[in-house]
Amino acid sequence: MGTARRLLLLLIILVIGVSALLWLRGFGPSRLDPTPKGEKRPPETTTPLTGQKILPPPKPRLPPPVGQPVSLLLIGVDQRKGDVGRADALMVVTLNPSRKTVKVLNIPRDSKTRLMFSDGPGREDKINHAYSLGNGVPSTVRTVEHFLSLPIHHYVKVNFSGFRRVVDLFGGVDVEVSRSFSYKGHQFKKGPMKLNGSQALAYVRDRTGGSDYDRHKRQQQVMKSLWKKGTQWSTLLKMDDLYHVFQHHVTTDLSLQDTWRLFRTLRQIREENVEVLHLSGTDQWTPHYYMIVPEKERRRVGQALRKHLELKSPASYRP
Repeated sequence: MGTARRLLLLLIILVIGVSALLWLRGFGPSRLDPTPKGEKRPPETTTPLTGQKILPPPKPRLPPPVGQPVSLLLIGVDQRKGDVGRADALMVVTLNPSRKTVKVLNIPRDSKTRLMFSDGPGREDKINHAYSLGNGVPSTVRTVEHFLSLPIHHYVKVNFSGFRRVVDLFGGVDVEVSRSFSYKGHQFKKGPMKLNGSQALAYVRDRTGGSDYDRHKRQQQVMKSLWKKGTQWSTLLKMDDLYHVFQHHVTTDLSLQDTWRLFRTLRQIREENVEVLHLSGTDQWTPHYYMIVPEKERRRVGQALRKHLELKSPASYRP
């Protein structure tokens, strides 16, 4: 499982909200740079592969009409100076404005699948390797579309190194620690605590004790705290500092209209109307570790997301 995946839901909310407010402040496309150099989406291809079912080209990934459901791919990247980086987290979010509902799918980064590159399908590998072995965002988008048989309308790429700074800019996060523990030099005592950026990152990454449920619960606490702070109009007071963080750690193809529309819609969605989906699979060592997600399971989850997007039969995406 990837590190801090559930934080991506938080980050997309912050990105959408803050991006919308940045536009209102007058930061145009040239400053926000929503389409980074070298990350143009590649042309579609149907190059045959031996023993592998080949997808026909997905429908054109044009933004849906105003008010229609939309899908986003959130890519959490661990990237350092001079490093291409690797995709540590992949999350698909579908938003249905008329129903005021959101569905979220965390894709296990070790899921084995056919990687999709700009010059055609590549080898089978971990799905997160599409980023480092391909051409970054475009290869990742294509591979996820292939994996789920689902069109991706927009992407948001977040460098996790910016997470600590965002938490600090919002004055920390308030959490309720269920058990005392320590992780990488940070001490967490049972009871209420206010965490700074470094503490918050350690809090959601700890795997030394408890279960995945405990870790997910900690991540949800951080999400809820930052959700409240990130969607408040008082965020305007921190706009210059947030812009500096996002300029260096976030890239997206969302436009002014996209960000503002999504921000307004997300503010109306209740917590109980956010559904988190899961992919089930089996472990495989050959000798590297992979998660094998059966075709039937991929179809099940892909169908749920397509239905939420109000799309018709998946036949146009998967033969």
